[in-house]
Amino acid sequence: MDRKKPKVAISWSGGKDGCLALYRTLKEEKEVVCLVSMVSEEYERNHAHGLRLDIVNQQADALDIPLVLVNSGDDYEQALIQALSGIKQERGVEEIVFGSLYADEDRKWNEEVAMKAGLTPSFPVWISEDETTQLLKEFITLGFSAVICRASDKLFDHTWAGRMLDWSFYEDIHKKNCCVMGEAGEYHTFVLDGPIFSKKIHLVKSGVILNSGLWSLDIEDCQLIEKKGEIEFINQL
Repeated sequence: MDRKKPKVAISWSGGKDGCLALYRTLKEEKEVVCLVSMVSEEYERNHAHGLRLDIVNQQADALDIPLVLVNSGDDYEQALIQALSGIKQERGVEEIVFGSLYADEDRKWNEEVAMKAGLTPSFPVWISEDETTQLLKEFITLGFSAVICRASDKLFDHTWAGRMLDWSFYEDIHKKNCCVMGEAGEYHTFVLDGPIFSKKIHLVKSGVILNSGLWSLDIEDCQLIEKKGEIEFINQL
């Protein structure tokens, strides 16, 4: 008899950490039921990276995974707890996966939210602070493609927003006095392609703006492009 796959949801911002967490979760042969992203319906953007909601939806389409958008309203934490409780009851989800790296306070908050929702928290990319270089190298080596969508103006100039997270970025970020994975919010990413994507994302129209101390890539339009050749579905390995 085949072993039943645990049903999980992924806490989703659209960035590299959550994407790596998704990748590792699929390799563990768990059933990813949905992605969960906290958003502001008023501003029509997600909270984590300020991405337009239609862009986040297209990314989920490229991954071929359902996306649940949760409006934060006046109480961010309670809105998330209620949404996760609903996902548990309606979709049979048992576990919520987070892309936290090494920030203890972040992990503690996520654990408390998960437990209040009756779910088991999971942290597949949890590392020690001295393992950030290795994790960044893994992301690039695996063949993921991501663009820098936010960069702190205290560390970077406007040219960093819109850069690709490639080996050139890898070299340059190591010259900065910050976490190379941006765990403290130094920069954020939007993933465009990778081994778990059924389609790749092509940016059509975007511009850089300065917003609340962050150089932000405002992605206005993108296209999904069919990938040539066979797609490696990690959850079938």
